[in-house]
Amino acid sequence: MALTAISLLCFAALLPFPGLGLPAGSGKLEQVPVRVTVINELTNEQISYSTTVVEEGLMFGVLNQLFTYTIHKTFGIYLESVNGLAGSDKDQTYWELLSEKTGVITRLEVGIGCYQPQRDDNMILRFTTWAKK
Repeated sequence: MALTAISLLCFAALLPFPGLGLPAGSGKLEQVPVRVTVINELTNEQISYSTTVVEEGLMFGVLNQLFTYTIHKTFGIYLESVNGLAGSDKDQTYWELLSEKTGVITRLEVGIGCYQPQRDDNMILRFTTWAKK
C-alpha cells in the first residue's frame, strides 16, 4: 500500500501542475540563464559555471552532478561536498550557500533542494570555516 502511494506521488510530480513547481500553463518551459560560482575561501580559488534552469525550476537538478548530498529526515537535503571537497567538523569547514543578484550577495533563505534561481542569478557555493581567525 505504501509503495503504491509513493508511486502515485512520483507520477503526479511529473505532471505540469502549478502546485508542484512547474509554471501554470507550461506548454513550453523557458530556460533561464544562471551562473554557479564555487569559491574556496581557504585557498582563494574560484571557478564559475554558466548553465540554465527551467523557469521556476529547482537548482538542485542542475547541480546534481557537481555536488554530493545526504538526505536528513528532519532537515531535508544536506550538501556534503562540491567537486569532491567536503566540509569537516574536525577542520571546522562547511559549504555556505549564497546568491548574488545585481551585485548584492545574500545567504539563501532555503536549502539547496528548494532554491529556485531567477534569471541571471549567481548561486555561490563558498567553502569556508566557522573557526575564529
